[in-house]
Amino acid sequence: MAQNSSGKRGNAPQVAVVIGVVLILIGAWNLVNVLVPAAAISSLINFIRHLWNVVWPCGLLAAGGYLLWATKSGKLSGFAQPGNHEAFRRSRADKRIFGVCGGIAYYFGVDATVVRIIAVILLAAFPPMATVAYLVIALFVPQV
Repeated sequence: MAQNSSGKRGNAPQVAVVIGVVLILIGAWNLVNVLVPAAAISSLINFIRHLWNVVWPCGLLAAGGYLLWATKSGKLSGFAQPGNHEAFRRSRADKRIFGVCGGIAYYFGVDATVVRIIAVILLAAFPPMATVAYLVIALFVPQV
């Protein structure tokens, strides 16, 4: 595996994982289109659309309630100013997938759960843009 001048491995394994996931999703989508009748897919899409119309407002209510609670309990006290004066990095200690939300939380000095809830809201509101932004940060911002 190629190493850079500091002796650390590059982002090649992460890029391979992303490409592998994309290939699996494309293959699964094509397989579903071949094996499942169009009427069944249409019915499933309509069911998901109606379910989403109920889940989305409930999620917004829950996220808003959590943010109000987090404000009252002081979990957002460091959000106005960065918590440290270091460069932004992804977190190794507080990570769920690639450490992006944990790194943002560390940089701003807030609870990582707040950042994750905001990320989920952004993902639900703007799926392609939020996904691309997350992957760009995950691939190009180094870990702590």
